[in-house]
Amino acid sequence: MNFQITKRSGIRMRRIGLEKYKSQRSRRYIMAAAVIIILLFTTSLSHPGLMSADQQHITGKLNQNGGSSDSGEVSIPDYGTDSGSASQIAVQCGVLKLRQSTESTAQIPLYCISGKFHGEFVPSNLPHRELPVIQGVSLPATELTRWGAYLLNGGSNHGYLLLAPRSWKVVTAETGMNGSVKVEMQDSGNPRIHMTYQDVGACMGCAAQMMGSYFPDMRKWAEEQGFAGEPPVFESRVELNEHMTQFVLNNDNGAYKTYGAAYRFLDPDNAQFTSLEIEAPEAQVQTVHTMLDFYAKHPTAFVY
Repeated sequence: MNFQITKRSGIRMRRIGLEKYKSQRSRRYIMAAAVIIILLFTTSLSHPGLMSADQQHITGKLNQNGGSSDSGEVSIPDYGTDSGSASQIAVQCGVLKLRQSTESTAQIPLYCISGKFHGEFVPSNLPHRELPVIQGVSLPATELTRWGAYLLNGGSNHGYLLLAPRSWKVVTAETGMNGSVKVEMQDSGNPRIHMTYQDVGACMGCAAQMMGSYFPDMRKWAEEQGFAGEPPVFESRVELNEHMTQFVLNNDNGAYKTYGAAYRFLDPDNAQFTSLEIEAPEAQVQTVHTMLDFYAKHPTAFVY
């Protein structure tokens, strides 16, 4: 008899616990939905014809946490695009404002990238707040319809911001456990035209090796650290300042050249290296330089 009473009491307690769990879960869903709606309501879209960001959220298209594989890699959902202007892993999520002059502000679409994160922390692919107005980037009014900004969110207050034509698509976006980042994009009409952005993250040896490769004055230092680099063959190279170099590589690709820029920062406690390389024909050199100029202003994580 006592066993039956205890069993009934246990069943009743489990039912009460289940009802409390369901109630708590419902409240969490409601609060999360409210936050998402508030965030997306404050972000305007420059193309009314596209599916809005909140509609994409409701249908699950902007769900960054798409599940994990046994290897710890986060799977990327197959995002659709309405106009072909973004890619399967980048959807429009707002606009980026550009301060063209003291009197005028322009805007271009902002595409949020859903990348693979090889670590326990997986940030939302949406920015946590509206991005600040970008200073010092001027695009002709006739060119604004060609360009888009691409954000790979990295945490609660930073991400990686790139400028590229809207006709390009993201093909790779990965963040390593040490904070290293790699983003690859290509022209959807001609995949041979492509770009690669990389940040070596907290890998000090990687930073030393890359600095020794792209900055000749640091080659001896890198070798002394035990990380001798393999310098590329430069067709031309110029240092823009003590941290930034811009170059053209001799890659024997006929009409195509590799245009690039690299950033270095070194102090006793920190070493940073990032680079952007774009392979394109000389006919596209103006587009290339516009992308490189934007990178030169924001070569590392973009804090917002």
